[in-house]
Amino acid sequence: MKDDDLNSAETPETDEPGGGDGTLRQQISNAVVALYKQHYGKGPTRCRTYVQPELVVVILGGGYTASEQTLFEGGRWYEVREARQLWQDTMRARFVETIEGLTGSEVQAFMSANHQDPDFAVELFVLESEQAADAPASLGS
Repeated sequence: MKDDDLNSAETPETDEPGGGDGTLRQQISNAVVALYKQHYGKGPTRCRTYVQPELVVVILGGGYTASEQTLFEGGRWYEVREARQLWQDTMRARFVETIEGLTGSEVQAFMSANHQDPDFAVELFVLESEQAADAPASLGS
């Protein structure tokens, strides 16, 4: 994915609930960026959200701080990635609560990843499937 792809006016194909007009994707993008700004001190400058029935993927770009950039220049990418991962793990409950509130679906799994150059972060949410929500819970395998 090229850096410009996050700024594209093109709307990606989705199975977004409610007709897929992009409202849910925009709400998720705005909420995740706001969480970064409020709790990390700097928000990403680019964001694109993809919504599928059992999956939400938020791709963020341009969010590294000046101190993180300095650490990169000093060859400390591993330490920056580790600190970012600790922060994302600490934010788990906030991210999950936000996605559940906006989608109306339970988050089964939450995963994060970071990439230095180009500057991207990914927040991925696996949602409970509608079939699983309607089916009785099974005991055993």
